[in-house]
Amino acid sequence: MTGDGTIRRGQLRHSLNQLIGAGVAAGVVSALVKSGVETLLPPRLPDAVPPPIGLLELFGFNATGMTYQFSEQVVNWGGNGVHILFSVVIAVAYCLLVQAKPILRTGQGIPFGLAMGLGAHIIVLPIIGVGPMFWTIPLEGYVSEIVGTIIWIWTIECVRRALLADARSN
Repeated sequence: MTGDGTIRRGQLRHSLNQLIGAGVAAGVVSALVKSGVETLLPPRLPDAVPPPIGLLELFGFNATGMTYQFSEQVVNWGGNGVHILFSVVIAVAYCLLVQAKPILRTGQGIPFGLAMGLGAHIIVLPIIGVGPMFWTIPLEGYVSEIVGTIIWIWTIECVRRALLADARSN
């Protein structure tokens, strides 16, 4: 980072605010995309507690009460909020890291995304007690997570590139 609040890499130069803004936008959009993928390819059995709900309950929140109705369906805003927040945090980190180390965007960022997603579901969530141990996850769970994570990180990369390219042209 330079003294004027910008991060440089080669000829590219973006302010910290631009990188964080791109990360926030990419995180929100990609979280919505990931939710869509999980609707088509459910990552867990119907009776399993989703990790965001388990995380809220771990911190003492009544996650089952964090709901609203839309189109005559109950939607859990708490669990969705945690999922979106996770996506935003990872997307902001990705935007900052890629600016400093462009090699991380290799393969449209897919290796980075898989490391984050699978690391969360195979290591972190089971350790803190809000996700199943990796050997108990059915094949369909892995297919959902891998496909969803690839599309999720690719969305982050596309939004990052579009917003930062637009920032350069202004």
